[in-house]
Amino acid sequence: MKADRYAFRYNSILIDPLADQSNDETGNSITLFGRWKIGQTGWYLQPELGYMSALETPILLSNASSAFPYSNSRIRRLDARLLGGYQSGPLRLFAGPSIGYYLFNSRNFTSPDPELQAAMSALDANPKRWQASVQAGAGVTLGRLDLNVRYEWGLSPYKQSFPAPGESPFLTRRMQQLVLEGGFQLYRRSKSK
Repeated sequence: MKADRYAFRYNSILIDPLADQSNDETGNSITLFGRWKIGQTGWYLQPELGYMSALETPILLSNASSAFPYSNSRIRRLDARLLGGYQSGPLRLFAGPSIGYYLFNSRNFTSPDPELQAAMSALDANPKRWQASVQAGAGVTLGRLDLNVRYEWGLSPYKQSFPAPGESPFLTRRMQQLVLEGGFQLYRRSKSK
C-alpha cells in the first residue's frame, strides 16, 4: 500500500505511513482467464476474473509511552480485468485495466488508550469498495503452462483516512503490487488443418 504523505500527528499520536519500507507484504490469488487470438496476428485479448488476498503495509503509531505497527490483517479483493497483448513464439507482453471490489474485514483489536483508539478508527475510516488499476507484464507459454510477472498500479484510492472531527491531516493509500504467476491452460483449441 503506497501512502501519499510522511508522518503527521493525530492528537498526541504520531502516525507514520512510510515507517515500513521493507516491501515484504505477501499474498496469494487465484484467477480464471480466457485468451483469444485476434485474427491471424500475434495480438490477443485476455479477460480475467480473480480473487486476491494480501497483507497491508503496516502503519506505525506511536506516542510518548509506546509504538507499534498497525495494519489490516489482510486485504481481500475480487477483480475483473481486460488485458490485451502480443505473443511472438512463447513470449508474451500484455497490459490492461482492472476493477477491484474489496471485501472488508472487521477489526478485532482495540486499545485501552482513547487517543490511540481514535487514531485507529480514523485510519479505518472511508474505505473504498471499488478501485481502478492498471496492470502490465510479460509471460512465457510452455505448452499448456503459463508463467507471468506483472505489476499493478492503483489509480483510485483503496483508503482515504481523515479528516476526523477537529483534524485536518488527510492520508490516501493506493494498492501497488508485483505479481508472480504460474498457470495452466485447461482448454486449448486445436489448430485447424
